[in-house]
Amino acid sequence: MAWFGGFTLETHNRIPGEYEVVTVGAAAVGLSAGKIKPESGPYANMSARAALLSLEEGDMRFRLDGTPPTAADGHYLTSGDTLVLTGTQAMEQFQAVRAGEAGGTLRVTYFY
Repeated sequence: MAWFGGFTLETHNRIPGEYEVVTVGAAAVGLSAGKIKPESGPYANMSARAALLSLEEGDMRFRLDGTPPTAADGHYLTSGDTLVLTGTQAMEQFQAVRAGEAGGTLRVTYFY
């Protein structure tokens, strides 16, 4: 287990693997399908079971139901916050958009 700013990330039987940086701007963006379900490399044919997301540089809104968020609608995440997504479907349906004038940067680690 690891401690991240107020919550515990359970890593038992989960392998931290793929990593990506996602720029969150004015258009809704999701996580990379090739990271969630890699087709090559050491995690080929595996599905991510969880993802740790940390946000820098700007605030954002996100939704998990497959509907794109807007700058005024969706769950609000502030720069410096972290979010843990569990479940492959939640990661596939995740979409984010900037909540103000400044875009943000999501740093994402996937667990298999």
